[in-house]
Amino acid sequence: MHFPAEHLLDKLQISAAQLSDLEEKGIVHGVAKAGRLFYSSRDMYRLKGILVCMARGLSLEEARWRVDHPTREVANSGNPGMGTEEHGDRANE
Repeated sequence: MHFPAEHLLDKLQISAAQLSDLEEKGIVHGVAKAGRLFYSSRDMYRLKGILVCMARGLSLEEARWRVDHPTREVANSGNPGMGTEEHGDRANE
C-alpha cells in the first residue's frame, strides 16, 4: 500500500522540507505517480521508528541502525567479542 506524501507528513508530524531531507539521505524513497509523491507503508513505519529513536536522543545514523537491525542490537548487547567461536576451542582443552 502506498500513501501520498501529505498523509506521511500529517501522520508523522514532519514538514515537507524534513521529508525531502530524509529522502535525500536515502531514508525513504518516494514514487512519483500522476505528478505526486507516494511512499510505501514500509517507508512510513520505518520512518516512524527512526523518528521515535531520534526523539529519545539517538542520532539519525544510530536510529537508522536500530530500526534496520533490531535483532542484531539485542544479540550484540551482551559481551562483545564473546561469540561461540572463541569458546569452541576451550571446550576441547
